[in-house]
Amino acid sequence: MFYIYSKEKLPKVLFDANLTSEEVKLYGGWDIIFSYYPDIKKDETIIVERNAPFNYPILNGNTIREMTREEKVANDIEVQLEDGEVIRDKKIVKIEKPKKNEKYLTWNKEKEQWDYDTEREQKDYFNTIDNIKAAVLEYGFDYEVEGEQHRQRCCDKDITLLASNVTFMLAEKTIYGKEKPITWYFEDNFGLELDLQKSLVLAGFGKTFTQSVYDTENYFKTEVAPKELTKEEFEAKRKEIHNKLVKM
Repeated sequence: MFYIYSKEKLPKVLFDANLTSEEVKLYGGWDIIFSYYPDIKKDETIIVERNAPFNYPILNGNTIREMTREEKVANDIEVQLEDGEVIRDKKIVKIEKPKKNEKYLTWNKEKEQWDYDTEREQKDYFNTIDNIKAAVLEYGFDYEVEGEQHRQRCCDKDITLLASNVTFMLAEKTIYGKEKPITWYFEDNFGLELDLQKSLVLAGFGKTFTQSVYDTENYFKTEVAPKELTKEEFEAKRKEIHNKLVKM
């Protein structure tokens, strides 16, 4: 299939010839074919052999090709713009993304600007802090007894039970002048005999640990801008706060 285009910046199809190269020769060549179109001068045309005409042809030297996106825009032809692209003075201009978390960036086509969802970012950030806090409390802390560490969880049941034992032993000591020790079992089933003093030490350690967790939560929620927070970073800050609380 041949398409005969005008030789100009934006070529137009003048006519087409559904022929092969061999059939053109059989016809007597292009001069004979052009004789059927007396208003068209052969030297003012470009003959292109292809299966279909160009969608948006443009003259490039002595050849015709499809327009680029930039050339389409320059000639007022609508193109599909990518996120961040706008048209200015018949040119495609790229508006760079802000150097922020891409997860919360969206392209506002109507306003031609990048929108940043700070509300969703903060919500996700707070959820991350809450999840880390819950995991830290779920694990609890390691309590050292004669050089060995024993895990003490900080679930509501354990906290309530320890507090109740301390209260009960205080009452016993007040009324009877002495308290009856209890055996306290850690997560690994290690049993530790606790009198009132030892119970208060364990409870105090747990209180400091718990306070450090909530203080760390408050620190990241009020003093640190939303970020990709890790459990390791949270724990490092918690230990720092824990040590300060112990010194106090």
